[in-house]
Amino acid sequence: MSPVRAAVLSAPRRIEVTSLAPGPLPPGGAWVDIEACGLCGSDWSWYADRPIAAPLVPGHEIVGRVAEVWGDRPAGAPSVGDRVALEERVPCRMCALCLAGRHRLCPASTRYGATGLDTPPALWGGFAERVYLAPAANTHLVPSTVAAELAVLFIPLSNGLSWVSSAAGLRPGESVVVLGVGQHGLATVAAARRCGAGTVIAAGRAGDEMRLLAAEALGADIGVDSGKLAAVMPPGGADVVVDTTPGPSRTLAQAAGLAALGGRVVLAGLKAGEPSQVSTDVLVRREITVRGVAARESWAIGAALRWLEEEPGLFAAFGSLCFGLGQVERALLTIGGEVAGPRPVHAVITTG
Repeated sequence: MSPVRAAVLSAPRRIEVTSLAPGPLPPGGAWVDIEACGLCGSDWSWYADRPIAAPLVPGHEIVGRVAEVWGDRPAGAPSVGDRVALEERVPCRMCALCLAGRHRLCPASTRYGATGLDTPPALWGGFAERVYLAPAANTHLVPSTVAAELAVLFIPLSNGLSWVSSAAGLRPGESVVVLGVGQHGLATVAAARRCGAGTVIAAGRAGDEMRLLAAEALGADIGVDSGKLAAVMPPGGADVVVDTTPGPSRTLAQAAGLAALGGRVVLAGLKAGEPSQVSTDVLVRREITVRGVAARESWAIGAALRWLEEEPGLFAAFGSLCFGLGQVERALLTIGGEVAGPRPVHAVITTG
């Protein structure tokens, strides 16, 4: 195969769009021509903060079309011409977790957007013209009517749907508070409304005024600064609290304090290893359930793609900015808040 244009990250804040020759082909698989790849906070973290063990192609919110297949592939694998969205985890499909349907937690998995060029055939990320589709990868058909720039929202939307439905067990009419109004916070607000929540409150911080308006456009009854939450909380607290915020762990204690008797707290934001000061006595006396979530259950991706097909206009509230492949670094800096102007919630890298 001819060299492929790809953005290669070799060290923190060192990324270059170059022509990349694929390595030796594995015995089976497919090539997917990438239409678009979403960019989220974890991509910014890879670019700005994390040590890089080996150069890699970032990007994991991938939508594209199967261009070529070869070798042994599982039954039901996508065919040439199929338009697909890729789950970011590529599981082993053999361990106990995979066999139990929890492949997103597979300890032997590889990951799109985080696998080095030294793993054949090197093209394991979405900030490129093509990506390798491993036989063990999970894919979902993308409706032809959904624009690629919109379809990449399948990851935050599926996370939101899975978190409020499966993890929190939301029942119709229950109240929901979402801490954080990044792309996952906004998606969780929209999912709570779609899943039949009663009152939905989105909480942000200073400077999040535009994001709080977006939350209201996506279904929140109230968008509020987190310091003013007490004044708008339902009597007795919220049935479900979803913490999507990264960084300081003190938000977990806040979430537990906001939950009603018997309430459920879903912890979705990584805290960089920082210990939490949550009072376990509060959890015991109020019978509060705390549930961590890593990504989503696979059913939610199909549900998210159908939702995008049904209500495409709703998701204009995300205000996604589109960048070409040659503008990857500018897109990252924009998401990271290092470019003048409001910091966007979501950005998309397109190859067209």
